[in-house]
Amino acid sequence: MRIGRISVEPMRPALLLRLLVCFLGGLCSVLCALEDRSPLSAAVLAAVPPGLNAAAVLCGGILGAAVFLPFGAALRCCAILTLIAAVISAFRDTVWYGSAWFSPFVAAAATLSVEIAYLLQMGLTGRNILRTLSVAVLSAALCHYAAVLLRGESAPSRKETREAERLRERLRMSAEALRSVYESISNPRKGSEENPAVIFDRAAEVVCRGCALREVCWNREYISTFNAFNDATPAILERGRAEKGDFALHFSSRCIHFPQLVSAINTEVSAHLLRRQYRRRLEAERQRTRGQYAQLSEMVVHALAAPVSEQKNAKERPYDVALGSEPKEGQRLCGDSVTYFKGGGRLHLLLSDGMGSGREAQRESKLALRLIEQFLTAGIEPGCALRTLNAALNLRGDESGSFTTVDLLSVDLAAGEAELIKYGAAPTYIKRGGTVRRLTGSALPAGLQESGSSVPPISFPLEENSFVLMVSDGIADSTDDKWLQDLLAGWQGEDPHVLVSLVLRECRERRGGDDDRSAIALYLPAKDRGRREV
Repeated sequence: MRIGRISVEPMRPALLLRLLVCFLGGLCSVLCALEDRSPLSAAVLAAVPPGLNAAAVLCGGILGAAVFLPFGAALRCCAILTLIAAVISAFRDTVWYGSAWFSPFVAAAATLSVEIAYLLQMGLTGRNILRTLSVAVLSAALCHYAAVLLRGESAPSRKETREAERLRERLRMSAEALRSVYESISNPRKGSEENPAVIFDRAAEVVCRGCALREVCWNREYISTFNAFNDATPAILERGRAEKGDFALHFSSRCIHFPQLVSAINTEVSAHLLRRQYRRRLEAERQRTRGQYAQLSEMVVHALAAPVSEQKNAKERPYDVALGSEPKEGQRLCGDSVTYFKGGGRLHLLLSDGMGSGREAQRESKLALRLIEQFLTAGIEPGCALRTLNAALNLRGDESGSFTTVDLLSVDLAAGEAELIKYGAAPTYIKRGGTVRRLTGSALPAGLQESGSSVPPISFPLEENSFVLMVSDGIADSTDDKWLQDLLAGWQGEDPHVLVSLVLRECRERRGGDDDRSAIALYLPAKDRGRREV
């Protein structure tokens, strides 16, 4: 709706209902009067956060005082409520407002300030002083409990809430700043590739400047000269240097400084190719930097939007997890790393296969798992966490030339839903009874996947009495896993530890330890029983 040039948004029904409840609360609080004094109305108004809710309570309290109280008592009540509203609004953005004592203090102080004026008029008798102090103390006490009832939190938690809101605001501003930086470099002015004609212009400027035939070649026979250079360009650029045969005979036979011209052209070709290579590397680095800022911004946004996860242990399904790894024959350390943990209200299983084997491969795979665990524990969404890891390893790969596979299974134990994200990882197998389902991915390992690209997760339900088996390519890959599928289909056990041991032993017998091999198995039993881990 528009009023003149001003757009007015209609109030939502929920907001109108809330304001009506606040108005009626302020109105009814006046009914609880003690000797024409209404400490409850002062307590309720001080406890309600400033804004539309407080305005509704104030209006209700003033109307209730005018209707239900004598004229003198109504004036006192209205003065107290107006004073409370003014003080709360003035101090709402200060550190004092978040203190546990602030609202009760304001209720008591406003009540005491107004009542003292009337006390002086009535006389400083012991009874009047005691009654005034009692009303002020009662206002403070009622304000404290009103805050608990109205806001659902104690005064100290209000302070924590305000601090959390300030932190979220800083995170939001940080995300906007990072996003602005990303957008500022996301669409740079794209200049076209340097025109190869500059090669011949610069070479001719050096060789032809003092040539006796310059007038012939560059004026009378300009079209012929231009066509000779133009026809020679593809072969020169493809080879990276000029040769005599690249030029038409009518031009090369006429040029009296042809060897010097070819030499000058080769010099300019080398410079042209170097400039082109530099621009392409610069653009690649720009794309990487863009991806980094985009990932950082996305991480902050996810952290900002992520709600505090409530513990759902009472509703979670029981589960068993088993891990196992063996190094390549002749190595003391396994280049694979496996782990599992809870974070963001979900169970996460991780397997990473570092490039090669031994200590360096183990260092890379452990680094990947550690970073992902930190992201997920902080509440970052799994897809965003893996994209950020990929972008970081992509930059790091320029120095170390390393990469690592990542296999992430994220399970909602309460809902029985799972998501699988694979970066260059071996297949994952789901077994229930004699049925085996294989899940594969097509993404490259982390560090080789294009920075900023998204790998879609594989979503599937997890039923009771089902297994999920994740393995490294040292055990099986998509071209050599028939034996593993047959083993899973025929196995009748219910212990994931036995299954992992069986898979590792069978692989060792088949392949002789030619690579690192790791497996992690998740089992969802039908009955609630203790969870076992290794």
